[in-house]
Amino acid sequence: MTPMALLAALAGGVAIVLVAALVMRLPVTGRAASPIALRQQMRSIVALQREQAGIAEEQGPSVTETATEELAIEKVADNQLTIRKRLRYAQLSQVPPYAFSLAQIAVSLVFFLVVRQFFDAVLQMVSLLSGPLLLNWLINRRIDKRFRDFDADYPQFLLSFVGMLKTGLNPIQGLQSAATGLEDTSLVKREVELMIERLRMGVSEERSIGSFGEDIYHQEIELFVQALILSRRVGGNLSETLDRLARQVRRRQYFRQSANAAVGMQRGSIWFILGVLGLLEGYLYTVWPECITITWTHPQGRMVGQAGIVGILLGIFWVRQVTKFKV
Repeated sequence: MTPMALLAALAGGVAIVLVAALVMRLPVTGRAASPIALRQQMRSIVALQREQAGIAEEQGPSVTETATEELAIEKVADNQLTIRKRLRYAQLSQVPPYAFSLAQIAVSLVFFLVVRQFFDAVLQMVSLLSGPLLLNWLINRRIDKRFRDFDADYPQFLLSFVGMLKTGLNPIQGLQSAATGLEDTSLVKREVELMIERLRMGVSEERSIGSFGEDIYHQEIELFVQALILSRRVGGNLSETLDRLARQVRRRQYFRQSANAAVGMQRGSIWFILGVLGLLEGYLYTVWPECITITWTHPQGRMVGQAGIVGILLGIFWVRQVTKFKV
């Protein structure tokens, strides 16, 4: 075995292990986890929060209030989506950022070693981008899946919660009653149950409410959390505030679905064109094999063919960037 083949095999093994760890670490779906696993997760979260609260209380009430205010300001102001945050939103918080970066490098190295056996320098350079593009796509897919699972029940949950508040229930009872009407597989229901479990285990109310949906990348969760916390601090008409928030969430959801439907044809058109090109290549190879083989054996033909592949890849990337948006 040549040194290059040995290096390719080693890098391939590392890439497979790292990618498998990223993909299979935790489920992406909104199905409820087993009761034992969910209970252990709750207890570990609650124990950490209670330990932090105990340390803050030993340092004095003024330090506790200052730390809470700083945490709230930081949570609202810090909107930069770092690698650590993206891994947390994708339910991969156990994976350290450096391991994710190493996985990107390993995947890029594998693609480079494979591509260099068949293609020239242009595609070899493009192959170095395969690791970041592939793993970022996997992470974004997991984040978007959890976002869609949460967003599917979120407007209904808010409207039910507003109705419960208008009947005279307090916010905690209203949260429990509103979550009861959701399916057991609902991600919103799991978050509410986790919040109630924190309260039962002695975590402060503000910390329990502030942890609602902390690992879901959704824009309106912070508004809901801040409305609840402020209503508990200073009072106010919480039902009217959440009613306006529910209407806003429904409008954004409708606009998001309309925008996705509008750009769906543009996304699908490029795959249709690629399918037509593939069929044409197969047909030409059947009726006139030299037309295809000479393209990859003649020096100038190889350059033209690889330039065409690079153009196709850039077109796919450009279309996805143009039609990728957040509402």
